[in-house]
Order: sequence, then C-alpha cells, then structure tokens
Amino acid sequence: MTRTIQQLFFILLGLIPITSYATHARGGEITYEHVSGLTYRFKITTCTKTTAAGAQADRDELYITFGDGDGDTIPRTLIASIPGFADYQENTYTGLHTFVTAGTYIIRTEDPNRNADILNIYPGGSPSSDQVVFALKSELIINPFLGASGANNSVQFDDCPCPAVACVNYKYCYNPQATDPDGDSLSYELVAPLGENGQDLLIPTAYTFPNNYGNGGGTMSINQTTGTMCWDKPVMQGNFNFTIKITEWRNGFEVGYVYRDIQLTVENNCSNIPPEIAPIPDVCVIAGETIQFTVNATDPNAGDFINLTASSSVFSTPISPASFSTLGNNPSIGTFIWNTDCSHITAGSYQVLFSAQDNGTPQFTDYTQVNIKIIPPKLLNVNAAAFGNGVTINWSASTCNNTEGYRIYRTTNPNFTMPDCCDNPNPETQGFIEIGEIFGINNTTFFDNTSLTLGIDYCYVITAFYNYGQIESCPSDSSCVQLKKEVPILTHVTVNSTDVNNGIDSIIWSKPTELDTMIYPGPYYYKIYHGSNINTISSLLGQTSSSLFLGNTDTIFTHNNINTQDAPNFYRVELFYNHLGNDSLVGSSNKGGSIFVTTIPNDNQMTLNWSENVPWLNTSYEIFKGTAIGGTYTSIGTTTSQTFTDTGLINGQTYCYYVKSTGNYSSPSIINPIENLSQEVCDKPIDLTPPCPPILTIEGDCEVGINKLIWNNPNNDCADDVMSYNIYYTPVEGDSMELISTINTQFDTAFFHNNNGSVAGCYAVTATDSIIYNNESIFSNIVCFDNCPIYFLPNVFSPNDDGRNEYFTPLKPYKYIKDINLNIYNRWGQIVFHTTDPVINWDGIHIESGEAVPGGVYYYEGVVNTIRLSGIEATKISGFFHLFREGKIE
Repeated sequence: MTRTIQQLFFILLGLIPITSYATHARGGEITYEHVSGLTYRFKITTCTKTTAAGAQADRDELYITFGDGDGDTIPRTLIASIPGFADYQENTYTGLHTFVTAGTYIIRTEDPNRNADILNIYPGGSPSSDQVVFALKSELIINPFLGASGANNSVQFDDCPCPAVACVNYKYCYNPQATDPDGDSLSYELVAPLGENGQDLLIPTAYTFPNNYGNGGGTMSINQTTGTMCWDKPVMQGNFNFTIKITEWRNGFEVGYVYRDIQLTVENNCSNIPPEIAPIPDVCVIAGETIQFTVNATDPNAGDFINLTASSSVFSTPISPASFSTLGNNPSIGTFIWNTDCSHITAGSYQVLFSAQDNGTPQFTDYTQVNIKIIPPKLLNVNAAAFGNGVTINWSASTCNNTEGYRIYRTTNPNFTMPDCCDNPNPETQGFIEIGEIFGINNTTFFDNTSLTLGIDYCYVITAFYNYGQIESCPSDSSCVQLKKEVPILTHVTVNSTDVNNGIDSIIWSKPTELDTMIYPGPYYYKIYHGSNINTISSLLGQTSSSLFLGNTDTIFTHNNINTQDAPNFYRVELFYNHLGNDSLVGSSNKGGSIFVTTIPNDNQMTLNWSENVPWLNTSYEIFKGTAIGGTYTSIGTTTSQTFTDTGLINGQTYCYYVKSTGNYSSPSIINPIENLSQEVCDKPIDLTPPCPPILTIEGDCEVGINKLIWNNPNNDCADDVMSYNIYYTPVEGDSMELISTINTQFDTAFFHNNNGSVAGCYAVTATDSIIYNNESIFSNIVCFDNCPIYFLPNVFSPNDDGRNEYFTPLKPYKYIKDINLNIYNRWGQIVFHTTDPVINWDGIHIESGEAVPGGVYYYEGVVNTIRLSGIEATKISGFFHLFREGKIE
C-alpha cells in the first residue's frame, strides 16, 4: 500500500494504524453526553478507508441536525487508527448544542455516498451502493419526569464498528459492547440501515439482511438482551451491511436509542492466521546512552515467512542515526540499536513503527509502535552555601553543548520527593518556586537574597533548558542550607497602644550570635528603620547605645507617637561595628511588620480578617474581645487561619478586638514561641444579610378571573427577622418583573391579583427584614398561570325587530380577548361587515350601503387576538351562520 508523506508523518506521531488487514469498510454511530441544563455534547463516529479507494468518504466536517429545526456543521476533532486494519481510520466529530425545551429529538447526519459493492443494499444491483446516502441517527428524549431534570446520556462504545471480517462457511458473531453511563436497561434489534433523510431502506427492494441475499446463508439473529448478533453460516464472499438499534429504557419508558451501522466483509479463504509481534515496552534514556532491544515476530502458520521491518525518523537523523537488522523469517528476530546524543533531545517522543507481514493468503500484517524518549542529562555537583543574608549556589556546567541556560528553584521543604526523570518531573508541583533564570552554558553561579530568613531550611535544584526554553532537564539533586546568624534577626513587631497619633510599637530582635568578632570587632550598635510598607523601610528612627561587646547590646526599641490605628507599620534593624575608627555596616536584619486587623460587620456577628508580613512562621492566633480601646479584654477563641467570626452579638452595639499571634523560627537559637499583638479595632454589627426567600404557589381560576398567591413565612423555617413581603409580576413569561404590591406584615402570606381581568402572568415574592436595614431576599421560585380564552360565535341570528337575537355577537361573554379582525361575507364573497370589536354586535346592515342585507347563509373569517402567558396570540376563526328575517330564509 502506497502512503503519502503526510500519512507517514502521522504514522510516526502515532495517529495512523497499529495493525492492518486489507479490507473495505464503513460504519458509525451518533452518541451524546449531557453537559448541563439543556446542553449536550454530540459525537459522530465513522470508520473510513484511508487509501485512495476510500478517499471520497473522508470528510473534515459533517453536518448534523438536532431535531429541533436547528443544525450545525461540526469539525472532525480526532483521527484514530483501528488496531488490526492499517488502511482504515476512526473519525470523531464533536459539537455542542443547547435545546430550548424538553422534548423528543431525532439527531441525524448524512454523507452522500456509502462504499461501493455492498451486496445487500439494493440487492437488485441498481442503484449501486455507492450512490446510496450513508446516514446515522439517534434519539434523545429530554423528559423531566424521568428524573435528573430529564437529562440522559446515550450508550457509549469503546471501539469503532468496523471493519469487520467474516469467513465463508464459518459462524460469525458480533457484539457492540455498548455501555450506558446512566445504568439504563438496553435492548437490541437488527434493523435496516438508513438512507436519505434518515429513512429506513425499504425491505426487500432497497435492503435485505445479509443471510437473505442471493442463495441465502443460514440465519442471522440478535439476542435482544445481550446484543450478541450471530450469522451461523455465511455462504457468499463480499461486502455486506447490518445495523443494530440499541434502545435505552428507564423505569419501563424509552429514553433514547442509537443506530450503529456496521459493514462486514466476508472472505472466501480464511485459513491464514495473522503474524504477531511480541509486546515491546516504551523506552526512556538520557542523551548519550545507547538504546538496544530486540523485536520478536512469530506466525502460527508453519509455512509462512515473516518480513519484519521498521520505519521512523530516527533512522535518518543527521547525527548518529539508529539501525535495525533482522535474523530469520519465522520466527523473525530484529535488533534495534541507537547511540543517542544531545542533538536527539526533543520535547516529545520518537515513534518507531515495526511491521511483521506474512506471505499467506490473504496477506496479513501486524504492527506495533515503540515510543522512545530522549531526555537531557541531570546537572551535577549542585552546592548551596550561606553568605550573609543570602545563599550562593554553584553547579557544574551541562555536558550538552546545546544547553541554552539554567533555571533555579527553591523550596523550604527538605523532605520533598522528586519523581523519576522519565516521568517529566516539574519542581513547581513538588513545592518549589522558580527564583531565577540565567542564560549561557558556562554561567553556573547564582546568588539568592530574596526574602530569606534565619532558621529556615532552603533547598535548591537546578535545571538546564533547551530549544528556546521549551525543553527542560530533570531537576538536579538538591542542596540544602540555613542562613548563618551573622546579622540581627527580627522577632517582634507588636502594638503596645492603638491610636491615630499616640500609638506605640515595640520592636525586638535577636543578636547575631554567629558573627565573627575577629573580623568585625566592636564596639557595636544598631540602627532602627521604619516604613509604611515592607518595601520602603528607609526612615531612620534612632540607634541603640554603643557597647564594646556584642552580647551587651540592647535588642529592644520602642516607637512612640505613631498611627497604629489605620495601617500596619514595618521595621528593620542594621548592625554596625567600628572599623579603623569608622562606623561600618555589618548587615541588615530581615523585615517585618505588625499584624493589622480589619472588621466586616454583619447581622449579629463580626468577621475579623488580618494581614501579616513577617519573617517567622505564625502557627496560631488568639482573639480577644472588649468594649473599648484600652479597656479590659477576654479571650474568645483561637484559630490557625487569618480570619475569625464572632457570633451572637447585638446589632448596633460596639465591640472591640485584637489578635495575638504565636509563631517561631526553625532555629533553636531564637526565642520560641514568638508572640505579637495587633492593633485594637472596634465596630458595630449591622444586619446586611437578607432573609431566605419564601416558597410560592399559585391557584389560578379562569372562571372567576383571579390568581391567588400563597407562600410560607420564612420566620418559621430559615429566617427570624422577616417583616414584610414584595410581590413582583409580569404579564408575559420571560419579561422582567415589576413590583406590584408590598405587604407590611410577616403574617399575611396570601395575595389576590388579576391584570384588568387577565390571569395570565408570572409572579415572584421576596421577603424583607426590618425597616432599619431593609434587606430584601432574592426572588422566590417563579410561578405562572395562563388565561383560558373563551370566544364562540353563533350559527344563527334574526335582526327582525322582535327584540330577540337581534345582533350577531358572541354566544357567551367572551374572556381574555384583546381584539379581533373579522370580515363577514355574503354568498358571492363580498364583504358586508368588518370589525375589530370582540363584541361585534352586527345588526345585519351592509357596511357600505347602509341597507339591511337579505336573509340567508353568511360566512365569517378572521383572527382573534387572545391574551396569553406568552403574549398576544392570534387564533384564526371561520364559519357559517344563518341570518333570518320575518321567520324565513330568502
């Protein structure tokens, strides 16, 4: 079989056959899945030949109709190979559709041509089967009474319905292996395939079952419960078609069906058994390693020879191509060898397709594909060393000259587990963050000084990247380190007093106990800096007194007369020593700020949220409550998150709070626990929570012309403060609702309404709480009621001045009629009266002449505009009536 360059490319990508037999076939089905609401995803599956003989059946898109008057062209989203048949492909077309309402829908698709030479389609030979439309259909029933809001999923299949191969004089059985995601019961039936407009091909002129074609061929039957179809004895070689209708049943009701169209090829000589290639696992190696494995192919037919071959781009790479050699013909053993190098590194995998073709009749071929992955080498000799406030990381340069650069990752979890390099490990999924990227194969040093804290373990891994950053090596082994205590370590930023102008913060730090005092001799002192955010700590507040010995230095500073009420404050500390009579900087501490609490008042409750930006790890928080800033507080709870809700409060009353955090560094040389206080904050609870909506029902009465709305009192169920109700209405379903009434008591839960006599309309009710807060609930459920229009005309009237039946007018008082457009005709078709008034009240006087029309038979025709829930609906009316004068018909 000849293949195009594009087909060979697809083979290497794994998108075209794994195993093939030389046959013709075509078949398919339409399946669907419920997405949400009235939206469904539809999938058309077809099986087509990929060679020139089947090219006319290959479509990039198909048109599908949804049974609701709408249709769409949906694209082919997948081409898949069919195991065992290399010159066939499975095509998948998918699309979404949303229905307007529940109902029964027939989903259809058509293609202009079936395959040629299908014997049992138009068995008389005319027209030929390739002139017959190929069609598929499925039924979707959306019925809310079936449960799950009427949603249904069709049966699903794991395989393509064809090609199928049978042998003359041998029993053939087939089962579609349908499964139902909803657990519905299934029944199976052999049916005629579909033709134009989705109509069944007529039996026996347009279609006959395979066993009934020609000289017959035993019996063909299907088990209605299991779906197994068997043809006990095919006697004629050729292509045949059969179709299975699979119907779903739920609670005894049909909920949908799928037609599965299958083409079957009956062969005359089936003594040959296909060869088989033993399974070969996929391969993953590091660039520079050698790949070598054997391929074993056998054929159960003792006299058959096997031609074992391999095809792939790896045999034509510019540098160090792979090789494949074979030994023997049954069994046939092949040896694959590839000396890989860095130029073979790629983002995906290489596909190598092995084929074993026998020389039997018919000739069969088995295929198997091996995926080969070449990954970059892992970087070596990574070393992280603490230096002042940062960490220097070094590593050995990559051994691949096509390396473009490196990425540096960091984590504070030394107990991570990195997956195997062949599993595409991503450091970020293991808790690492990328902290840097550098270009150049020989740039193998990186300094990290970003938000590092004493006492924390920092672990680093490095990767090399290639191909403009699209390919990344496996992460290196990690190197972990802690900062040395060579600079002051901030431990406390606590609010001692809350005030806009006279607030007080206390700042405490830990001494640099690992400082080399021989290099940095005393005397020593600290400078303290302040800022309004973590990145602008530059305002010098003051400095501590100088001390010759580092151990005697002061480590506490009080910041007075600041605003601690409206925002947090941030600090850092610098250590200085005397160098040759000059004050010189040793280094700066880490940065930190005070905890800042905000309040969110709500109905009888207060939610506290707080922010923090500190270098240590806070693990818990204790919340305190009082009645005034500076007053007495009591603990009301603890939490590990940065939010807390205090309930059971009185709306309008003042409550004050502050938070105490508890945390630590991981270094045992630093005080533990570390406790800090937030500012004090006060607020009043306020009812901002609307009540739950009522549950609404409607009792409509067309005769009386009134709608009665009834709802529950939410105070008896899900609320406690409902004071009133708002009633909303629209005369037309779907239009926006308008407020029509307010009931100012929680106990009145009924309302009577009509719209100028019309009861058509939709309603919703909301509940509202106290007048002070006036929180309104969302709409209740919407209920609707429609008018029952009444309009009947008589078949006789007598305008003879006897005081009875003098006018042609509706028999009964009409109801729910907006207007009419009515003409009355005489026996010659002339208009004798016209009106738009529903009362009509025609007295038998000609509309133009003003004369009384003679007695006789008259005809009326017109439109009655009824007032309905959907709006004004026009209804056509027509009929005959007798006009009597002086007791006789002229």
